[in-house]
Amino acid sequence: MRDDHLSVAGPVDKRRAAGSGPPGLPVRVARSLWARWRRLAAPDRERIGPLADAVKDQALRLRGSGDPERAGHALGVASGQLADAMVDAAEADPEISEADVRDLRDELARELERVAAADITAYPGRVETAPAIKHRGNMV
Repeated sequence: MRDDHLSVAGPVDKRRAAGSGPPGLPVRVARSLWARWRRLAAPDRERIGPLADAVKDQALRLRGSGDPERAGHALGVASGQLADAMVDAAEADPEISEADVRDLRDELARELERVAAADITAYPGRVETAPAIKHRGNMV
């Protein structure tokens, strides 16, 4: 998986991301992704477990980071990779309809876009690309 297709560089509020308050938006999105991963079928959960672990680790690093911008970017990359893997798992599952896969992809993309939009608001001078969820090898 590519690690540069998702460019989310930091949280809305650096103090919150560093752990001096409620978790920032990137951490909440990471929690949501991790919870979705926990509900996957055991084989899929096991196969993409390292990606879920990376999201969890990056979220914990972000909360205590002295460099929230860099840690936020790393969390964004990890979150994008986990989202891609969950969509891939859904596409490979014959019991999940194409409409359900499309809904999942759209929902995950919206979550990742919220983080990117918050990042642009927090760092207005920064131009970042919007997150993308893979669609059968192509970016959507």
